[in-house]
Amino acid sequence: MPKKETQNTGQEPEKIVTKYDLKIQRRKELKEREKREERISRIVGIALVVILVGIVASFPIRNYLTINGTYATVNGEKISRVEFDFNYQVARSSYLNQYGAYLSYFGLDTSRDIDSQMYSDTLTWGDYFDELAVQNIARTMGLEKEARGEGFTYDVAGDYNEYRQQLADAATEGGTTVKNYIKQLYGPYATEARIKPCLERNLYVNAYSEAVAEKLTPGQEDIQAYYDEHTASYDSVDYYKKEVNAELPTEPTELADPQDDTEEEGGDQGGEGSEESTEEAYQPSEAEIAAAMEKAKEEADRLEKDILTDGEAFTNAKRSAVSYMISDWLFDEERKQGDTTVIEDSSSHKYYVVGFESRYLDETPTANLRVALTGEDNGQAILDEWKGGAATEESFAEICDKYNDPEVTSLEGGLLEGAIASDMPSELAEWIGDSARAAGDTAVISPAAEQYTYVLYYVGAGDAEWIQRIRTTILNERVSEYMDAFTENVDVEDPKGNLPYLKIREEEAAASQSEAESSSGEESGSGDAGASSGEESGSGEAESSSGEESGSGDAGASSSEEGGSSDAGVSSGEESGNGEAESSSGEESGSSEAESSSGEESGSGDD
Repeated sequence: MPKKETQNTGQEPEKIVTKYDLKIQRRKELKEREKREERISRIVGIALVVILVGIVASFPIRNYLTINGTYATVNGEKISRVEFDFNYQVARSSYLNQYGAYLSYFGLDTSRDIDSQMYSDTLTWGDYFDELAVQNIARTMGLEKEARGEGFTYDVAGDYNEYRQQLADAATEGGTTVKNYIKQLYGPYATEARIKPCLERNLYVNAYSEAVAEKLTPGQEDIQAYYDEHTASYDSVDYYKKEVNAELPTEPTELADPQDDTEEEGGDQGGEGSEESTEEAYQPSEAEIAAAMEKAKEEADRLEKDILTDGEAFTNAKRSAVSYMISDWLFDEERKQGDTTVIEDSSSHKYYVVGFESRYLDETPTANLRVALTGEDNGQAILDEWKGGAATEESFAEICDKYNDPEVTSLEGGLLEGAIASDMPSELAEWIGDSARAAGDTAVISPAAEQYTYVLYYVGAGDAEWIQRIRTTILNERVSEYMDAFTENVDVEDPKGNLPYLKIREEEAAASQSEAESSSGEESGSGDAGASSGEESGSGEAESSSGEESGSGDAGASSSEEGGSSDAGVSSGEESGNGEAESSSGEESGSSEAESSSGEESGSGDD
């Protein structure tokens, strides 16, 4: 369901003065003027009344056209202003909630009007959200058409009534009315009656999307085949390591580069700037660096002999957590127990001394849990309430449904399947990973880095983590491919100029095409000139060494391969146009609710 964007400030929210409000005010003024004119002359008054009635009537007509007229046409279907605003706000809210922690990195100042800030050199954020809204509309239309064609049925009445209750609760919490809250969420022309068709359509499409996700979920054979092709991304290694840093000189030695007279004179000059220049770190010469690296290599070679006994031990290390400098060597298929090596890192002026112990597939299981999330200091009270009742898994599920905020988690009965401990807050990971953990165990945990308290019920162990990660990766790829098909060739008509991004994108495409043609022409001319030059010079062969000299590296595992979401459905606001501002695509998640940390190939694990 859509995320709340209002805050309880203790004041009534400022009323938005719409065009409709202004027209109602104008209607009153016209009526008062009509009464005054009637006192002057009945004949003139009658004529004037006819004119005034025509003017007054035009205001609700214009308002009606604004609300129900065609704002834009998407794939042949006319879209009203209300429907477009609905999808715009869903796309905007979903994006801001999904990437909220990174908005500052995008150059977005959330303290100012977001929509008017620049998303790129040519588009504002408002333009970008317009584009996302159109994609949402096209995707929803495509999914609905497909669902109807397949005879898919789903009664949305229960979901809709539940949503109405959530709106009422959110409005009360925000200190406003449902009417005003709906306008805040979906635009100035939105009312419950006007957005009902949009919501019902999205609820229907969302249910169909979940059915599609079930069909696209890979089986064990698909998972095994994927693993066989990407073993390095999921295997673990145990190894030993030491680092030997070259001791670079901090002042000139006999191997320093000679200084010319100008540099010496500049160094001897006094003044305020001289003190600043002497404080700069000395930059060793290439000869000095080479000499320091040579000594470091000698030390590294000496340490290699005992690295398997004296080196720092690393266990169960995934490739994504190993420095890229040594990951290729460690995950080489030919690697065997007892292998050792010394690897140079010239950019950091050091050597890695590495010893290999073993490589294997970690079979650590995932966990199936029931979770009640609360943002209040009542976690223990919730657990005590459960203990005071039947104290069964079924009654815990009821407790979860009672206390879970549907805008925070949509887990039915709080059931979280396939949770990967390492992708969850450390406090939860420690509890889940305890070897003594047994079905029926409960706990109340408040992670230091989060605002929520977790009331947990341990159901039992699930599939191995590597299976869950691969299942999520394949599902995400399939869902993305499936969803992208609905937005590949969207036909948008905008005769009223409501969507500036269309013209901007068209101009960008034309400029890109022109640049490509120009570049192609230049390369063609250059090639002709080169051929002519070759003929004149008598050269019979044109040598090319780029292919021979290029090196092939292993780019390692992508984050999508490491993702592990157990709830990788297709109900994302951006993917299905769903009114819910939740992202369950699982592209970054480590479980259905927990995001998977990135950092693959970063080497942060042991640097």
